This record gives sequence, structure tokens and C-alpha cells, in this order.
Amino acid sequence: MNCHSRDAAEACQGARVAALALVAAIGLGGAACGESTRPNVLFIVLDTARADRVLAADERGERTPHLAALARDATVYADAWSPAPWTVPAHASLFTGRYPSAHGTDCGALAFPDDETTLAEILRDAGYRTVGYTANPWLGKTYNFQQGFDTWVETWRDVHDGDPDTGATLNNERIIRFLRWRQDDPTARRQPFLLFANYFEPHLPYHPPEPERSRWLRPGADPARVARLARLGHPDEMRFILGRSDLTADDLAVLSDLYDGEIAYVDRRVGEVIETLRELDLLDRTIVAIVGDHGENLGEHGLLDHKMSVDATLLRVPLILRYPPRVAAGARIAARVQSHDLFPTILRLAGVETLPPGVEAVPLPGAGIAGAGRPAGTPIVGEFAGPPVEFLDSMREAFPGADLARFDRTLVAWRHDGWALQWGSDGRHALYRDDDAGETHDLAAAQPERVKALAAEVQAWLERPGRRHGAR
Repeated sequence: MNCHSRDAAEACQGARVAALALVAAIGLGGAACGESTRPNVLFIVLDTARADRVLAADERGERTPHLAALARDATVYADAWSPAPWTVPAHASLFTGRYPSAHGTDCGALAFPDDETTLAEILRDAGYRTVGYTANPWLGKTYNFQQGFDTWVETWRDVHDGDPDTGATLNNERIIRFLRWRQDDPTARRQPFLLFANYFEPHLPYHPPEPERSRWLRPGADPARVARLARLGHPDEMRFILGRSDLTADDLAVLSDLYDGEIAYVDRRVGEVIETLRELDLLDRTIVAIVGDHGENLGEHGLLDHKMSVDATLLRVPLILRYPPRVAAGARIAARVQSHDLFPTILRLAGVETLPPGVEAVPLPGAGIAGAGRPAGTPIVGEFAGPPVEFLDSMREAFPGADLARFDRTLVAWRHDGWALQWGSDGRHALYRDDDAGETHDLAAAQPERVKALAAEVQAWLERPGRRHGAR
């Protein structure tokens, strides 16, 4: 929260006084036994993790056995959707409980606004130690994502070029060091913590370490082909999007296998953190929230990576919530939710009842919170705000003369009343039945009146009060 004006400063001071009173009221009871009675929070983002690859098995086995073990003691949200298809807006929504068109952090406005009130700020002011580790460069201090954190470490800065580990080891070294330091410090144990971590592994290029690399490659994969595809990154994904790539169906299959290897590797690393919490007798006293910020295109719709698209491949994400005192073990919630519903959920579970103005998320069902869950008929929204200045500039530089007009637009995925509209600010829309999971049958031409009605809903959404921007 921006506290620079006099009125804002007085409001902030009042909030902090109230937070200190809360600490005095409910935190001192833990001091007698050396541990705060309030729950800690472990908030993990699996960067670029598709919902269909986490907690899923095929003929080769379970990609994420450690998360599967955790899920047996947790609640899994089987139909969770991100409000944005890429890192910056998705994390801004996770940190604020607001859609990208409300917080305004997206293409062309990458810096997280000072006047947004973040999860870390609220918990810090309520007496939490707030610590964050990010392996993703988009979440650096350059873009103000450290807002509200006592400690914010950009582990990506220490990753060596070509290293198959893109920060998971560095994250874990620091996380486990923090947890063990806290365990040995009686004063630190009296203060609950928010521990945030972003794991970057499933992001292009896909070069998982062993044994996950070999474990998830299909039998007979040519080593030279695998080595070449494990290096595929920027601007190769743009070349594919522009139809200039020579990638074959077999190449895409190997890329998919390598992606699975990355998912399996980050699962192993997250499992190490969970096991450390268990060893330190902290796990059952910690709200554990694990979520994907967005998914990934692996050749679907003629796309790679997660640019210029609001397809379900990018917006459906895994979401797991564990906190034994309130959250059911082994439950699977079929109700549709949005990933930034974690914002009010974590706060309410942590004892913070009053949310800042403008929150557009609702507490997750199954978390033991009164009034939780999205009301029937609530649309599920994913936004990609245009024009995508940085992406287009990068494509122009890499591919001079390429026709990029079709990408120069805002996109909104609007899932409502059994339909999924992909709305484009240039008037190009696609329409799918909501049960068309692969979004393979565009019915826009056959259903013009339905497109018109849903497009009007989107336009009203983008013009709602409190937004920072609408279609551009």
C-alpha cells in the first residue's frame, strides 16, 4: 500500500496499530511454548505448470508423486483457472485478489503499482515475517514484486547459463536454511511466517536434470534430437508461432516429454521443502498453497510457450491447499475456481477477516470459511491486455518484416453459462462449448448471436468501475 500521502499514512498507521493489537491478542499464547499459535503460510507457485500434467499419470507413471502424496492430506481443486496466461499479471492477481484489468500490471505496464495492497503487506502488518524467493526474472525488484516482503531474493541471478537447474536448488538451499535458522531461534519461532517461492523449471527451454530427463522420454528417442530440442528457447517459440519453424510432430512429442521431465523435477524439489516442514514439526501448523501461475502451449493451436493466447492450455492450472485444522484431507473440489481466490482464502485462514477494497476474488470452497465459493453463474475470466508491446517488439527484432497485426490486441477468455468465448479487441472472436476441453471446434460462425451476447458481457466487464484499463 502506498502510504506517502497524509491521509493514506494515517490509514496505514491505523491498520498497523490494529495489526499489532492482533499480534498481542493471539500471538503471545504461542510465546509460552516457543511457537506462534497462528498458522504459517507456505505459498508455492509452479511456474508454467499445466493442470493436465500435475497429479496426472499415464502409462509411464505418476509425474508428480510428491505432490500426489501431499494431496492425500489436502484438498485438490480440479477445475482451477488463472486470471492471466503469463507470469506478471498472474502473480499480481495472486498477490492482490484482483483481475489484471483491475491491478493494471500487464503488457505495457509491467511494474507492480505501489498503491496495490498485497498479501505480503497485509500479513507483514499483521505480524508475519515475510520471505520470498523467485527463480523467475519477471518477478524481480525491477517490477516491484518485492512489495511487502521483509526478505526478497532473486535466485535466478545466480543461475549459470546452460544449467539444467534453473533455480530450484538455489530456492531450496535458501528456504531450508531459513526454516532451520528459525527453528534454532526462539525469538523467530514466536513470529509466524509467509514463505513464498516461485519455481521456474517448466519454462522454456525444457532441459530437466537426470533422472527425470531420461525417465520421461519416450523409448527410442534419438539422443541428438533430444539434445537439440532441450536447447529450444527464445526466439524459437516465436518462429513456430509465425509458421516459420521446421518442428515436426515427433519434435513436439519430445518437447512434451522434456516438459514432463521438468514437471517431475520441480515436484521432487517441492517435496524436499514439504519434508523439511514435516521434520521440523511445522507442516500441520502451516497453510500450504501450491498453484500454477499459468500453463503452457506445447504445439496446440499452432502455439508454443504462453504468448498472445488465452487458450485453456494456458489458463487451467493445478491448485492444492493443505491446512489440517480447517481444510479436508483427500478432498477433490469439482466446483470451478480461480487461482487468485487463494488471496482471501489464505488471509481468512490466517485470521485476517477484513480485506482491502477492490478485491474481486472469493474464498475457496472446502477451506472451512463461511460464504466461500463463487456464486452460481459467475463467469470465469482470463485476460491478456494489449497491445503486447514487449512481445511485439521482440518479435519485430527477431523477425523483421513479419506481419504481426493479428497479435496486436487485447484478449479475454470468458467462460459463462456453458460457453467459452475468446474475445479479441480487434473483433475477431472464437466460441467453444465449455465441455470442449481442447477448444478444437470454433462455433463462432455458427453462433453469431451468442457471440454477440457474450461479447457484450466482456465489454461491460472491461468497462466496470475500479478497473485500471479496458480494451486497448
